[in-house]
Amino acid sequence: MFEGFSPATFDFLWGIALNNERVWFNAHREDYQNHLAKPMKALADQVFDELTHRCPGRDLFCKVARIYKDARRYRGIEFYKTSLWFSILPPAEGWQDAPGFWFEVSRESWSYGLGIYQPKAATMARHRAKIDSAPAQLAKLNAKLLRQGEFFLDGQHYARFKPGAPPDLAGWYNLKDFSILHDDNDPAQTYDGPALVRRLVDGFAFLMPFYDYFYPLSEAGQAGLGLPSHPASPAKPS
Repeated sequence: MFEGFSPATFDFLWGIALNNERVWFNAHREDYQNHLAKPMKALADQVFDELTHRCPGRDLFCKVARIYKDARRYRGIEFYKTSLWFSILPPAEGWQDAPGFWFEVSRESWSYGLGIYQPKAATMARHRAKIDSAPAQLAKLNAKLLRQGEFFLDGQHYARFKPGAPPDLAGWYNLKDFSILHDDNDPAQTYDGPALVRRLVDGFAFLMPFYDYFYPLSEAGQAGLGLPSHPASPAKPS
């Protein structure tokens, strides 16, 4: 059961940002386990269980990031990440091209949402083609997004504007990638464990229709991986 993060969580994240080397980390390994790693795992497990119960029928798995940097991908003198997150993803090898949910804490903020990390050009071309042929579905989701205050749309835009989209979807049409996220500079909002679980589950359930819209456009979705024959609708809150 997730009981919440604490000021010690963010003290550790500040410490690893300012002392990013093995000697400091080894001296504070117990702080890492007790105040960051174990609470994050508990939060991930509880949110995943409640979300998949509330929104059944999707093939998803939950993964908590490692604090250690991958030496094959990162170069330099820093050995550790200065934030930690969990992700809820489809079981696709090319997960960067598919939509996924995440929650992340850093030394002075936290965030959560849904996004596509590195979509392929063909995936975003299918996204634009779907707007061209049937804009109503995304327009309905976009109107739903605009009526609430928890999440906002963010992403990289193409350097050259792509014309042709309906005015209300021009922003979506010109994105190279996207995130629908909540970004918060008040770490204290993560201290109440039950409240944070409810917020994340409610938020991810709100975003699930966006996942259902975008996943079939990904390479994995095009291959039929992780797609139930009749996707279930999110369950209504009890």
